[in-house]
Amino acid sequence: MRTAEYPRPNHTLAHFSDTHLRHPDSPLLRGALDPRLPLSELLAGLLLSGLEPELLLLTGDLSDDGTAESYRELRRLVDPVAGELGARVIWLNGNHDDRATFRTELLGLPAGDEPINQAHWLGGLRILCLDSTVPGQDVGEVSEDALTWLAGELAEPAPEGTLLAMHHAPVPVVQDLAASWELVGQQRLAEVVRGSDVRCILGGHFHQTSYGQFAGVEVSAVTATSYTQDLFAGRGSRGQAGGQGFNFVRVYADTVNHTLVPIGRHGSVTTARDEGDAAAELARRGVRIAGRPPAPSAGPEPEGAPPGQ
Repeated sequence: MRTAEYPRPNHTLAHFSDTHLRHPDSPLLRGALDPRLPLSELLAGLLLSGLEPELLLLTGDLSDDGTAESYRELRRLVDPVAGELGARVIWLNGNHDDRATFRTELLGLPAGDEPINQAHWLGGLRILCLDSTVPGQDVGEVSEDALTWLAGELAEPAPEGTLLAMHHAPVPVVQDLAASWELVGQQRLAEVVRGSDVRCILGGHFHQTSYGQFAGVEVSAVTATSYTQDLFAGRGSRGQAGGQGFNFVRVYADTVNHTLVPIGRHGSVTTARDEGDAAAELARRGVRIAGRPPAPSAGPEPEGAPPGQ
């Protein structure tokens, strides 16, 4: 019997971004797409996967128009799925989100226009949500106050390290036009992140899957659930109603694995096997995977780890 090179992960997250929901009386994005439909399909797929994430992380542009009703629609779609999974939900704001309405509708906090920075914990794993938005602009930037907050949080390492979540992923752009809505002032952020216990930066914003390195840390920018960028469009830009998805983020002791889950079910090429079939075949081949899938953690935050401001 051979033991697989990697055990079961310590933590599993489902990372969504750029849902771009609108007021239900005017639901279509650019008059062409109802973003509730691909999001609903992806959430249904999440339930079918059987991977049972502990956490659903949504990293910005959750609303397209900043209305209270759009956030209520988002909760109507996401909360039942999280409840069925026994998973917590972390909401992070993007450049299309309205800070005041985001606070009241998703965080249950008083309305306010100040940056929304949050600290959360999954056991010994810390998740820091950093506000990279500039109100009224598509471009991102981390304010001095937010950098001070981040440095203060990172001053004490977490037992399992830190995942840093932000809307504007610090990755090179693929299409030239996207340089006009990138994260600016990245060197100041790099000075805070470099040498810290940040294991990975999770973001979105660009509506395409992208990976990179930043200040010695891996970056994973997940594609959008609403619409994606057509990369056959060259250096320009064209949003398309296809290719949406989310990422499974699996955290191990010494690595973080990101797996894109694209929208849609397609025709079979190989014989379909369920979990029981897979377990039997592994036993036949003499392979075991150490550990068990972690139990989903529902309910309130651990004491002493409220959202930071």
